[in-house]
Amino acid sequence: MNTKKLLLSGLAAIAVVVAASAQKTEYDPVKAPYGHGEDSVKCRLNLSLMQTSAKAEDYNGALNPWLLVYENCPASSKNIYIYGPRIFKAFYTSETDAAKKKEYLDKVMEIYDSRIKYYSKDDARGMILAYKAYDYIELMGERADQSVVYGMLNEAIEDMKDQMNPLDAYSYFMVASLSEYLSDNSKKDRYISDYFRVMGYVDRAIAAFRSANDETSADYLSQVKDGIVKGFVNSGAGDCKTLTEYYADKVEPNKEDKGFLNDMLDAMGSVGCSETDLYFTAAEYLYALEPSAGAALGLANKSLRDRDYDTAVKYYGDAAQMETDKNKASDYMMQLAGIFSNQRNFARARQAAYDALEYNPSNGEAYILIAQLYASSAANIFPEPEKAGLVYLAAVDKLQKARSVDPGVVDKANNLINRYSAAFMDTETAFMMGIKAGESVFIPGWIGETTTVRLR
Repeated sequence: MNTKKLLLSGLAAIAVVVAASAQKTEYDPVKAPYGHGEDSVKCRLNLSLMQTSAKAEDYNGALNPWLLVYENCPASSKNIYIYGPRIFKAFYTSETDAAKKKEYLDKVMEIYDSRIKYYSKDDARGMILAYKAYDYIELMGERADQSVVYGMLNEAIEDMKDQMNPLDAYSYFMVASLSEYLSDNSKKDRYISDYFRVMGYVDRAIAAFRSANDETSADYLSQVKDGIVKGFVNSGAGDCKTLTEYYADKVEPNKEDKGFLNDMLDAMGSVGCSETDLYFTAAEYLYALEPSAGAALGLANKSLRDRDYDTAVKYYGDAAQMETDKNKASDYMMQLAGIFSNQRNFARARQAAYDALEYNPSNGEAYILIAQLYASSAANIFPEPEKAGLVYLAAVDKLQKARSVDPGVVDKANNLINRYSAAFMDTETAFMMGIKAGESVFIPGWIGETTTVRLR
């Protein structure tokens, strides 16, 4: 018998068994999972035969013993539900007839439902549903109905919430939700709601992994999260106007819900919507409930808008101190440094940059900013215009420090070094002023630093 005929005969066996051998009413999956007497002997024998064939990937040989145990002693072994999908997925792959392929697909889906019935105490229901969705996606490929995937994974995630396993189920679910929205714009609110709900679960899961020192899982889930965030930002559903409209009537009813306010601020901040009245209102409510980095940042932005710079400095400092991610804390200080720089308040800008370095000593951009501040002041430090070149020495010092601590800024630092070095005092001028290469020189004014003379 050729392979095609053998596969067809296998499917015929399914029809015969399903129709003729309904499970015996006296079957007790708890007290007698193998059945009784002769039935128990047959069950154990066929389990062994099925497992031996399936492990060898002889799915034709595994079919009949699998059918017997599936129908007569379904609670006898979890292997029934591990090997069952493999058997029918193999048949599905080699089949060309569309109707037969659908029967194999349906059988795979049915096996997962039976696994939930008999083994949901051993394995979380949500996990089984996730693997059911994965097999559906694998078999259907581009023809997969995203509403079907959405239904299975939505149920799975709600069953397990922040304890979802496998971890990438969050991503597959959000892909399905996004696909549904892109096909039907009326589902935009559902997609946005799904995003916030899943982000809450993911953030709690990452925190739990970190607390358990499971950095591998935390890092992997962080990558999953990044993909979900990028999908949301690029979806068109998450623009500032849409999020403002979405949250407009939700802030007041939730003004004492810290989780809601945090999610809202994160979402609006991710799409550049952190300077609106609605954002500031939520930040004020959150800060009153529980001071946090996100809320402080929101209030800092509000203070900047209102030109209340002293208050902005306070809130930026609070945000950095409360931020658990030191790189983000450093970035907050750099934002403040940039604001002071634009105002030409160079001393305060430098202090903010040094504060940024306290949080992240490898932040080369902080040293580059200080160098640029020095260069911008070069003409105003010494009363003698000829000494302006000495100020560029201090600027180059900072640039050399930048490239030594941060490989990511080497090219930028080198370009500025070349430019500023060209502005060093020339040998002839230095001779006329009694300045020698290699000696120390103090740069006065707000800079107040000593450097070593280099000439061009």
